[in-house]
Amino acid sequence: MDGVQFSIHRKNLETHAAGFPPSEFKTLDEIVYLTEDAGTLELLFQFIYPQRLPDVNAMSFEVVLPLAEAAEKYEVFSA
Repeated sequence: MDGVQFSIHRKNLETHAAGFPPSEFKTLDEIVYLTEDAGTLELLFQFIYPQRLPDVNAMSFEVVLPLAEAAEKYEVFSA
């Protein structure tokens, strides 16, 4: 949507985001364009790595709503 590129490990997507194709599908480093803004995706992708998770209780509704919608869309159930 806003031209930001993220480099996400496929194994992390495979194990934590069922809304993306599994790693046995070859993408040949294909760029996938997503409709969410970069801030929402940056938050969402934090939930697929083994690290301290963002505190959604401290976020405003305007931040949490698109995060929740993206989590549902891409099946990132830890978000």
